[in-house]
Amino acid sequence: MNPAYLDNQNILAFLSVAESGSFSAAARILHITQPAVSKRIALLERQIGAPLFERLARQVVLTEWGTQLLPAAQHVRQALDDLATVSLGTDRPLAGRLAVALSHYAGLHLLPQALERFSQNYPDVLLDLRFQDSEAAITAVVQGSVRLAYGTLGFNAPPSITTTALWRERLLPMVAIRHAREESLDLSVLAKRLPMILPAANTSTRQAIDAWLNAQSIAPLAVIEVNQLDSIALLVGTGIGWSVLPETLQNPKLAIVSTPNAPPPERQLGLIMQRERPINRLAQALMDCVRAELSNYPISVMR
Repeated sequence: MNPAYLDNQNILAFLSVAESGSFSAAARILHITQPAVSKRIALLERQIGAPLFERLARQVVLTEWGTQLLPAAQHVRQALDDLATVSLGTDRPLAGRLAVALSHYAGLHLLPQALERFSQNYPDVLLDLRFQDSEAAITAVVQGSVRLAYGTLGFNAPPSITTTALWRERLLPMVAIRHAREESLDLSVLAKRLPMILPAANTSTRQAIDAWLNAQSIAPLAVIEVNQLDSIALLVGTGIGWSVLPETLQNPKLAIVSTPNAPPPERQLGLIMQRERPINRLAQALMDCVRAELSNYPISVMR
């Protein structure tokens, strides 16, 4: 096989299928049809001379050859993106595509104004947003499928990425307002009467909450795992459980449980990028828009 004959579009299709786990998801990412994705994969398999995916009933997994191709294909994608950086280093108006991963919370509660500012200032830029858990967003940055990400900063960030803390917020114990009206309601009572509703155990937010609970010697009656914090707040409001949530999510159905002897846990959110990867003008423009909007956030901002 002569590498010169490999089509970059086929390689990008391969990466989209490998990272999303399905041909239909890859089609949505690439903004093409699913048959077009299948055709590109078939062409690449013909050039490689081996099958790259095992097509199971409800899942697509890499073959031995696909696994070997994956890291090289990721390097190709990053090289293509970095070549675009060179062409963007001029005084021409900003245009093109910028892939960004956002945690659901950051995208819904921290960045709407910055995204609006960016879309107004740079109408010719396609902002390709990927809403993911923060941990998945970090992985996307490492793999090079997105240029940058905004989300919760993990305790153990991979050495290949760099993080910049932009927001710090408190996580407060909350319960449905009807439970809060009862007398002598404190953490020890909650832990014995209601299950906790928490994000998944592998998330940074959950790790911060678990460390805080352990410090207070509080063992939940049971744990219901739901990844999106907005969904957790909704469920807590029904009264079926309690949680520890960002104070920005308090609403008329939720009451904060006082913890005078137990300072609430905190978490940091911010920018996630590859350590050695150059910053192109599109990424810098988005970062500038986010910085410009920091003063408008109702939570503690790190300067």
